[in-house]
Formats: sequence, structure tokens, C-alpha cells
Amino acid sequence: MYTENQEKIISLQDSYTLLYGILCREIITRCGPIGDRAVREGTRRFGRDRGRKRRQIHLDHHVKINMQSLFSVASDLPTDPRFAREQQELNPQERVSHTLICPMADVWKEYGLMEIGRIYCEEFHNACYSEYAYGCTKVNLSKTQTQKGDAYCSFNVVLRPCDLPEELRPVCFAEYDPFYEEPDLSKIPTTDAKEGFRSLWIRLYFYLLQASIEYLGETGRQAIVSGLECLAKTTAGLLSQQAAARGTAIDSAFLEAHYPICLDTEKDELWNVYTENHARELVNDHFCLPLAELLGLQAALKNSPIPAGLGA
Repeated sequence: MYTENQEKIISLQDSYTLLYGILCREIITRCGPIGDRAVREGTRRFGRDRGRKRRQIHLDHHVKINMQSLFSVASDLPTDPRFAREQQELNPQERVSHTLICPMADVWKEYGLMEIGRIYCEEFHNACYSEYAYGCTKVNLSKTQTQKGDAYCSFNVVLRPCDLPEELRPVCFAEYDPFYEEPDLSKIPTTDAKEGFRSLWIRLYFYLLQASIEYLGETGRQAIVSGLECLAKTTAGLLSQQAAARGTAIDSAFLEAHYPICLDTEKDELWNVYTENHARELVNDHFCLPLAELLGLQAALKNSPIPAGLGA
């Protein structure tokens, strides 16, 4: 049995996982090999964005930029209670681990999206971990649960001092910094599940949209629109199941607790950062409003369709 907070984390994680799977499926189904390229590029951009933000938080709190910090200091998400890992080694230069249960892989399998999930595994981890350590991380992901026949994921992530420019060695490793003082990790603010998944949802969607339009133009934009509309229908079903399992109705409070983003996009200032390609407007018209209608929550929203000429 999971606690109420753990159940919320599970709901938020699965929603983020389905966002990736369904949008990417539509892009590749509609656009073929070029769509595959766009998905991979969007995934890499998202990974690099996430790695840069993690690095900056560590730098702001005087944490060394290395593998031990990356995998143990101030995560940008809480741990999914379903997740299981066998960690074999964790030190500043290396992290070796096996993922025994991956909730993302399980969701992709359930929805017939394993091939899409494999792209995430191939592209995201390398982009994120490498960007975090100034492009010098080596990522060996020899097995993943999204690959047919692999029972676990095998990670070997390495950062060697010899691969760093001399000026970055003291930034990454305490032994190269004669003025090093142990940072007070308690001063780093923790990220709760809602805030973490909200940020990741918006950024992941944004980079998939950006890459799709760059590679495919209007066809890519239409693929994203189709994906958002499919996602709204899938999400309505998933949230209905979750509410029924808890014996509760779906209202604004339930949605706030169990879905990453706010359906009233005007309330979220992060959309003012990720503005390119009318990202907020497309989400508003093709995901938020349809989902609200499917759930009977239109009256709770203030957002309305965007002006003609900006939608699909």
C-alpha cells in the first residue's frame, strides 16, 4: 500500500511519462524517419536543459560538479516508490547501478510505447548527464528495460579529472580545490513532486514542439496538436480510473494534486519563459480545454481559445 503522498507522486510520474510517449508516437507515425530525428533532437535538448539547471543549482550552493553530486545531491524530483535500483558504486568519478524496476518502462509497455521509450533511454540520459559536467561525462547504458530481452537497466556514468580542462578540475573535484569547504546541503531547497513534474512537463513538451517545427514545419506542428489531443483523451481516462480507485470525484483540487500542470495556463509563469512557437497557446487549446471538457471542469477554468490564426 502506498501513502497518499506516494500515490500523488505516481500519478504525476505516469502523466509525465505518457506525455513523452504519446507526443513522440504521433510525431514518428505522421512523419517517419524525419520525425524520429526530431524526437531525438527534442529529447536531447530537454536533457541538456535539465542538466544545466541541475548544475546551476549545485554551483549556487558550492557543490562540486561530479557524479556523486549529480546522483545524490538535491534531486529535481522525488523518488517514485515503485522504483528499485541496485547501486554498485557511487563516488565523485563514477556511478555504477542497475535499475531493477523502472516505472516509466512499465507505463510505456502498458500503452504499447516501448519503442518510443527506447528513444528516451538512448537520448535523454547521455544528454543530461553530459551537459551537467560540461560535456565531459561518459555514459554507458548497455541495457535498458525498453529494449526487448533486457531485464534491467545497466548504467556506468563516469567523469574523470583527466578529461576535464585544467580550469574545471577544481570546480568538479575537491582534491583540486585548495580552498574547498564542505557545503551545507541543508540550505538547498527541496523540490516537491508537483513543482518538479510541472517544470519537466512544460520543458519536455516545449523542446519536442521546437524540434518538430524546425525539422518538419507545419507538419511537425500538426503532429504535436494531434498528440496533445490524444494525450487529453488518455489523461481523462487515467485520471478517472485514479479517482474511482480512491472513491473520490474529479474536481479542481484532485487535478491540482494529481496532474503536473495547471489547466489554467494563465496562472503558470513558466509559460512566459517557454514562449516560442506559441507553446502555451497550443497546450491551452488542444490539451487543457479538451481535458477540462472531458472531465466536466470547464467552469473552473478562465483560459479561453486563443485568437484565430494561432491555433491548429
